[in-house]
Amino acid sequence: MTIKHFVNSALEKLQVNDTILIEKKMEWATAHRFAVYLEEYFPSWNIDCEYNKSGLGTSPKTDSSGRRRRPDIVVHRRGRPERENNLLVIEIKMEEGDDSDEDKLIDFTSEPCPPDRLFQYQIGLKITFLPVLNLKWFIDGREA
Repeated sequence: MTIKHFVNSALEKLQVNDTILIEKKMEWATAHRFAVYLEEYFPSWNIDCEYNKSGLGTSPKTDSSGRRRRPDIVVHRRGRPERENNLLVIEIKMEEGDDSDEDKLIDFTSEPCPPDRLFQYQIGLKITFLPVLNLKWFIDGREA
């Protein structure tokens, strides 16, 4: 089984059980429920929403320009900022039209990691729900 398969399985559960959240465009609630479903498929990882710490102390996660960033969902190992412990970063948008999260995913998955940053993700994913479900994957700072 692959990461894409796990994500698709969790999305199927979300669409069956939580359609009302998607229809009402409730982004945070949708992200939370999706994270709950992801936990089944990534048992040895931590799944967190709006996680904004770099893994050490209280330092915030920042992008390459130094702006504080808080990904919608991360699949990681808490307190371990090395790239091998940061598997997947997910950004959710309820509707098409906002591409700013794509820039964030390109930045979060770029290699090499800037020396002043302690975290970087192996894979990025942007999920847009409406008007139709659309997934965009990012690896090594590029759309995959």
